[in-house]
Amino acid sequence: MNQKGFAGGNTVPFGRRRAVPRVCVIDAKPHIRRFLSDTLQELGFITRECGRLTELSEALADFQPDVVVLGLLKPESEVTKALQVLITSRFAGRVMLFGGRASTALMGLQELGEQVGLAMLPPLGTPFRDSDLHENLSPFLPIPDSPSFDVDVEEALRNNWLELWYQPKIDLREMLLSGAEALIRMRHPTWGIVLPASFIPDADDPNLRALSEFVVERAMADWSFFSAGRTPIDMTIHLPAALLGDSAFIERMWLRLPDQAAFAKLFVEIDSAEARRDHVLVRRAARHLQDYNVGISIDDVMAESSWVDVADFPIAELQIDASFIGGIADDRAKRTACEMALKIGKRLGARTVAKGLERTADCRLVCQLGFEIGQGFLFAKPMEAARFARSMLRHLAAKPR
Repeated sequence: MNQKGFAGGNTVPFGRRRAVPRVCVIDAKPHIRRFLSDTLQELGFITRECGRLTELSEALADFQPDVVVLGLLKPESEVTKALQVLITSRFAGRVMLFGGRASTALMGLQELGEQVGLAMLPPLGTPFRDSDLHENLSPFLPIPDSPSFDVDVEEALRNNWLELWYQPKIDLREMLLSGAEALIRMRHPTWGIVLPASFIPDADDPNLRALSEFVVERAMADWSFFSAGRTPIDMTIHLPAALLGDSAFIERMWLRLPDQAAFAKLFVEIDSAEARRDHVLVRRAARHLQDYNVGISIDDVMAESSWVDVADFPIAELQIDASFIGGIADDRAKRTACEMALKIGKRLGARTVAKGLERTADCRLVCQLGFEIGQGFLFAKPMEAARFARSMLRHLAAKPR
């Protein structure tokens, strides 16, 4: 399906849907390609990286980009060849060159592209500011939101559209990486990254089990990759409470766990409403999973807190929702509520997580109150596995040995 023709607006029809623009990033240096690709993905684009001209030809044929972002390849003749490939392929999208601000080659190649009839966006001088990139790509921004309709998770599983993204969990005592929470995402061929609200099936849908199997298998594989040869980290995954009563599912999860030396602890996150409804099952499963170094983590504790204040409930982690953490530095009522949650965590022997941290003032206060783990945009947004691994390595490199 041709998705070109963005010159008159930021989207084009795709059946009854609206398509998200695609960008091909071309540069010989992998770290530059990754940086630009990550930045463009955060803006909402679907991206693909190319390191050689042969890859550009393939991308034009099967990826059909709407924008080509082209670095100043060495020698300069390689950029000229890339422009020729675009002309020969009758590329109808936009082209944006990037390179040093003072580069005469950048301006010369920009002029060449315009002369041969390519639709050239303003060149991106490096180093660049976010505002520079936004201004250059203004014909495509803002990227439309994910679809409001439900997306078939069975189709997503069949076509390998699903992946896990990871948000760092920070040890608030040392301010270093402690673990990661796995969050499911769909990389839809038309819509780009789709959030789970559009595709998580209902509790009675048979696809929920298949989706949970995918989460366990992918998280365990990524976890082994994250931990190999490095300091172990915790991993948190989301599972429906009902599956904790399925001995066959639990056995398969246990068999997929990395070797003991390769990981710290697995936390299985259960929504507090589910845990309250199925508290007998959750309690039994929590005791059983302790033998496998797997702990139960209860999310959104403040919404359903009364039932967890029981000394014999083997909960490993209590997560305090962002609605109680955001603005806590300025809200006495939120502070009092969190102090009560911390007391419950202490009685249960469970560590406490402050979720949704976005302000330094809030982070400072939750540290003073005694929260052990912090999570939120103040530290990092959820990110793809490869990007998380790069970020994780920087954190662990700074950790005292």
